[in-house]
Amino acid sequence: MKTLIAAISIAFLSTAAFAAAPAFSEADADGNGILSLEEAKVALPDMEEAAIVAADANNDGGLTEDEYTALTAG
Repeated sequence: MKTLIAAISIAFLSTAAFAAAPAFSEADADGNGILSLEEAKVALPDMEEAAIVAADANNDGGLTEDEYTALTAG
């Protein structure tokens, strides 16, 4: 259910502004391979926090490269 809600939220909240999102490697400021909520908010300042949280499909508290790509592919 969370995946469905995340997909709907991402589709609804995505705009042309997110097409210019920085590459995952640029957004990952500490280079640990996972974007924290703080890193994601810096990389995507116009993105609603709820959409970022919803994009965390595996519920580990951060965004993997795949989750970030899905979030920003709009």
